[in-house]
Amino acid sequence: MYEIGQRVLYGIHGVCRIISVESMRFGKERAKYYVLEPTGQPGARFYVPVANEAAVAKLRPLLTQQELLDLLHCDKVRNTPLIDNESERKLHYREIINSGDREGLMSLIGALHRHKKEQLAAGRKFHQSDENFLTDAQKLLNAEFAEVFGLDPKDVSAFVLKELENTH
Repeated sequence: MYEIGQRVLYGIHGVCRIISVESMRFGKERAKYYVLEPTGQPGARFYVPVANEAAVAKLRPLLTQQELLDLLHCDKVRNTPLIDNESERKLHYREIINSGDREGLMSLIGALHRHKKEQLAAGRKFHQSDENFLTDAQKLLNAEFAEVFGLDPKDVSAFVLKELENTH
């Protein structure tokens, strides 16, 4: 069970603070809900039914600084190759984005960042769909990195890319 005041990741919505646990009626039944406030959006609220395992599974505690750095520096993140087949790549990357899996997101960012550097160095274009996946993955991770490392959200991408490059 999560605690009031705890900061969590909530699905694709980013970092939220649990502001209360309330018994509420939505429809015919009364149930307990975690009431979440997304950071950076004061006044916005998400209501997550405590008894709904699928909904609660979208809540994840924030990782520590060391856990985030360990993920960034792990072999899988450093060495995940780009999927050559564009259709397969789009399908796989969409699954990662939708899952919110941190290791998958970091692997995606690492692979696309390396691919982007290679494309630009060779004088070729970086596909817009790949740019969109890179941007989406970064958005999902930026809030957690900003919160955990005390960074300005606009500085997170540079921090993550620097860490990824320093592991090679």
